[in-house]
Amino acid sequence: MTEQLLSNFKDRTEKVRNYISNSQFGQKLSPDYIREGAQLYFSRGGKMLRPAILLLACEAVGGETDLAIPAAAAIEMSHIWTLVHDDILDNDDLRRGGPSVHAYYKEKFKGLISDDELDEWSRNTAILVGDIQQAWAVSLMTELDDRIKPDLFRFLIKDLTNWAAIVLEGEMLDVEHSKQNFDKVDEQMALDMLIKKTATTFGFAGKFGALIGLNQLELDNKLVKALEDLCFNAGIAFQLRDDGLGVLGNEKQLGKPIGSDVREGKKTIIAVHAYHQANADQKKLIRSVLGNSDADFNQIDKVHKLFNDLGSIKYVEDLASNYIKKAKTALDILPESSAKLLLSQWIDFMTKRMF
Repeated sequence: MTEQLLSNFKDRTEKVRNYISNSQFGQKLSPDYIREGAQLYFSRGGKMLRPAILLLACEAVGGETDLAIPAAAAIEMSHIWTLVHDDILDNDDLRRGGPSVHAYYKEKFKGLISDDELDEWSRNTAILVGDIQQAWAVSLMTELDDRIKPDLFRFLIKDLTNWAAIVLEGEMLDVEHSKQNFDKVDEQMALDMLIKKTATTFGFAGKFGALIGLNQLELDNKLVKALEDLCFNAGIAFQLRDDGLGVLGNEKQLGKPIGSDVREGKKTIIAVHAYHQANADQKKLIRSVLGNSDADFNQIDKVHKLFNDLGSIKYVEDLASNYIKKAKTALDILPESSAKLLLSQWIDFMTKRMF
């Protein structure tokens, strides 16, 4: 992300970070190691794209961004609890440049809990931390109660639970697909999983921010629809880009281990497209490496090279560019404002830094 855009996002999200840090819910968590785990990811920083987008959507319809801070905090905490559970499911020990929550607990309690029980205890504790963070997100959202109109407040609370159900369905599809034979997973299935697991959150952020900015339950309002579409389509492109970085990026860029998606057998669109383009020998290579937890870097490099040779990386880059075009079409509907300019810069960043 460009320094200027990052700075503008940070100006908005710093208030969100402070709001979460000063939350009574978080301060009351105990024992101490539970509170530490619940605060671990957002304390490390991160771009906080989802709350930033929510605040910009609020601003883009002429609303006061301070009004939307509880919702922005709730979106960030909602995103974080999915990361905690995702890391457990994927056996990832690294997140945002540091230990994942379960890995953090494993190191923290090494020597205090028997080696036979340490791994299970650490994972179970991390699951509970994610559950607590989900409750924390709802608690943050309830703080909108006296800020917005009652019917809008009720809708947002209900929609937050709808969002959770969609994201968890996407998470389950991700797990399910990773265990299925490649011949049974097509591109539409992979895209559906990606949308539900990741892109949906950006769409909800745009819709929530716009509704709060208007302080009216106007789901058919053209600005609400435009911001939801803009954020949803840019969110799809963002995740496609993230999958590309999983192939071409480095550990510092990703904040998690290189090759983890391959070892976990993730049916990303890149992998699915490559498999269905591959010949018999190439398919054999893909099947032998994807889902192999012991795959070494040489094997992973061979698969990455194959993805490139089969045109799958270029294919997904073009696919992401199509979603960026949809986001720009929605952007044109918005009135001119500094928020619109920042949203445009965010979309441009997605285009230029795709792979």
